Amino acid sequence: MKKVKLIYNPMSGNKKFPNFLDSFIKKFQDSEYEVSIFRTCANGNISLALEGVDKADYDAIVVAGGDGSVNEVVNEMIKHDLDLPLGIIPAGTANDFANNLNMPTDFNKCFEVILKNNIQKVDVGEVNGRYFINVCAGGLLSSVSHNIDRNFKNTLGKMAYYIKGIEQIPKLKAIPLEIQTKKEIIKEDVYLFMILNSKSAGGFNKLAPKAAIDDGMFEFIAVKSSPLHEIAALFLKILQGDHLNDKNIIYLRDDYFKIKCSDHTYDLHFSDVDGEKGPHLPLEVSLDHHKIKVFTNL
Repeated sequence: MKKVKLIYNPMSGNKKFPNFLDSFIKKFQDSEYEVSIFRTCANGNISLALEGVDKADYDAIVVAGGDGSVNEVVNEMIKHDLDLPLGIIPAGTANDFANNLNMPTDFNKCFEVILKNNIQKVDVGEVNGRYFINVCAGGLLSSVSHNIDRNFKNTLGKMAYYIKGIEQIPKLKAIPLEIQTKKEIIKEDVYLFMILNSKSAGGFNKLAPKAAIDDGMFEFIAVKSSPLHEIAALFLKILQGDHLNDKNIIYLRDDYFKIKCSDHTYDLHFSDVDGEKGPHLPLEVSLDHHKIKVFTNL
């Protein structure tokens, strides 16, 4: 009999996933899987779910939660050399990475997609020794992500990011950055930057329309320091996916970036890694091509 380990975050999104546990168990048992379940109860305790696990113990790992939960599971799987296919159930607020895999938001349909066993190798980013599956960002986006009340975010979903983003515009303060790729060095004052492995982040589904999760390249997008009325107009372009050629956008493609603050007197900012607080600048970001296997609906 095959074995699957489900790791779920009961506090993710609208908190409805626990109501579907029995359905998950039944569908997988009917498909001749033995099901093991781990319920996360605190930040960081996902490590306990995979502690002492060998890749011979299971045929698949499944995580139900948002991008932050997926990030933790991926980091632990890589740490323990668990070369197993990962199923992602979009039970969080934005679910950007799951959206890029076209995983259904209907949980029962998502279970069925995983059971179809369509597996794809995808890229993973690494920043200062920590892995990420979707985005490493700094500036406005990281502030928005960490300043949203959990209940507000769970109630309004993606709209919470939009509302908070608009609210933060008058408080924008540019960061003097030095952006290094394998080909060039750019110095620019920016309000935010994102290094994306997929098309979306924070519920903004058209941030990097040309991105693919398996192409061996990052998409780098930064918003230059500019007048607030231009930023407001750019915000609308970003929602529509028409921003890459805007004069206030820096758009780059590469598999390596080094980001540092060019003003040593400036207050160093922390980054955002898959919706969770990441390391402070400077950042060294590299891409691991086809690092993990995931169940997809592509």
